[in-house]
Amino acid sequence: MQFLIRNEAFTMNCPHCGHDNIEGIDACEECGQSLTGMHEAGSPLERSITEHAVQVLAPKRPVTVSAAVSVQDAVNELVRHRIGCLLVEDEGTITGIFTERDVLNRVLPDRAALEKPVSEYMTASPEMVSRTDSIAYAMHAMSVGGYRHLPVSGSDGEPTGIISARDLLRFLSVRFADIRDQS
Repeated sequence: MQFLIRNEAFTMNCPHCGHDNIEGIDACEECGQSLTGMHEAGSPLERSITEHAVQVLAPKRPVTVSAAVSVQDAVNELVRHRIGCLLVEDEGTITGIFTERDVLNRVLPDRAALEKPVSEYMTASPEMVSRTDSIAYAMHAMSVGGYRHLPVSGSDGEPTGIISARDLLRFLSVRFADIRDQS
């Protein structure tokens, strides 16, 4: 196992193909072989995020809008549902995610954007995690991609929920408190 301190990430080489993977993932990103036998025990908190699946975060049901809806209508949906993101669909397929950060960074500088389709301001092809992926995997995806929200897919690959950075923080704070109470 090798440690890359300057990138603040720990990596491990796959014993099957030698690919350098981020520590904590379940399968090699290159060859797909299982890496679960290679994981070191780690602290109780580290074990908790690798042993628990995304489904324990109780992903919230996603709210979707059509790709053709106006940005103004999409913003109204965010406010109405008191949520931080919407999934954008086109002909029944999820094509993007529209977040409060898109509003701040892409829409506010150009007020004319409010009348344009949300598809012009969404993040296309959002990364998704499965309900059965580890919390560590979801945290890694959010960290690498700079995401605050991730769609969660069911066994059929269709989005069934959304997790947020807040959900991860809540999980970590509860686990940390449990660990402190046990010591």
